[in-house]
Amino acid sequence: MFVDSHCHLTFTQFDEDRGEVIERAVKSDVLIVNSIVSPLEVDDGLKFLRDFDNVYSTLGLSASCLDDGEVEETINLIRQMREEIVGLGEVGLDYYWVKGEGERAVLKENFGKFIELSKEVDLPLVVHSRDAEADCIKMLEKHDKPALMHCFSGRLEQALNAIELGCLISIPTNVVYVKKRQELAGEIPVESLVLETDAPYLSPTPKTRNEPINVVKAAQKIAEIKGISVEEVEDSTTENAKKFFRI
Repeated sequence: MFVDSHCHLTFTQFDEDRGEVIERAVKSDVLIVNSIVSPLEVDDGLKFLRDFDNVYSTLGLSASCLDDGEVEETINLIRQMREEIVGLGEVGLDYYWVKGEGERAVLKENFGKFIELSKEVDLPLVVHSRDAEADCIKMLEKHDKPALMHCFSGRLEQALNAIELGCLISIPTNVVYVKKRQELAGEIPVESLVLETDAPYLSPTPKTRNEPINVVKAAQKIAEIKGISVEEVEDSTTENAKKFFRI
């Protein structure tokens, strides 16, 4: 079994064939952790839990969101849905889209709220850290909260610092052709890795829609890079993800 630890099946790119996408994953023995990142996605996202045995969901908010109302609504929903979700996230910091220092300060304040909430409701935390890896790791250290570092693209030193804190590093499917991700995958111990697609994004084939079944391709590439078997990558990353999400 493989685990796609992070994807977005509620996004409109899957509107025409969502069921078929999930069935393809089922046939390839891929378990899916769907990431809900807006209060508007909640009803559709939880429908997967009722209709498919191999789909779980986390609930968070886009890391570039600056709307106080959406933040509070998401916090309340997480409290209400504590028993229906397997994680809090993705949440975090996004310095790619948010440039102003004042706005970044707001993101940090919101991220701090979500970190503390994850401790309050006892849910594992999934972190988005685009161009903000150093600040995300500092905040996790400050709050003493390990996390899954979704789609990590920081430096190796930062990844190792996160691992020392107890974090997992998630490698997306574009590791098939992105050299920086290949370098990270080669250096990070498999005991600290999980797989993800971030579907519909980051496909192993550029300019195509991604989907959960493609985590198998990521595992194959990581095995090639590390000089180990695909089964070893499968076993370690699956055990890591299932233990992290308690599934």
